[in-house]
Amino acid sequence: MSVAGIVPGQGSVQAASTGLTSAPLFSITWNLTGNYVQYDAKLRDGEFDPKEPVVAYWIMKQTDSHHEPLRLIERLKGYGFSIHPGSTPDSYDMVIVSVKKKTLHIARIGGQFDVTLSIANCEIAHLNEARVQAHRWHFITIADYVDLLGTDAKTGSVCRERVTQR
Repeated sequence: MSVAGIVPGQGSVQAASTGLTSAPLFSITWNLTGNYVQYDAKLRDGEFDPKEPVVAYWIMKQTDSHHEPLRLIERLKGYGFSIHPGSTPDSYDMVIVSVKKKTLHIARIGGQFDVTLSIANCEIAHLNEARVQAHRWHFITIADYVDLLGTDAKTGSVCRERVTQR
């Protein structure tokens, strides 16, 4: 899928001689720039790293696609998350601070990663796209809503939901 949506969890990046790898899970794009926040599974010797199973960072697509860490305010108010082990082995439940109403379920099935959540009337949907609509007010960026797009895990139909903080 394009940068405008989710980057499915395929492939991995190996860190030399540390046993650490990462695999892309999904990304969140937004309307103000082409930059986006990438979420990756962090693996240690092939297993989720129990201390930090998921990492998030900016990909600065508007310049040279280099990576930048999330700033403190971005972690606290926008793209940070809480995470804890899921109800099944090799899985985690994650809540992003700007979409507190939704719990993402991250599971590794074989060598692939799957991110699911409830979207509108779809009880379990595979996450395909998350896009923040925001506006600037003086020097402050304010998120208005997040559009979620997914595929129903049972029927394959399209699921859409606009999530607001209110």
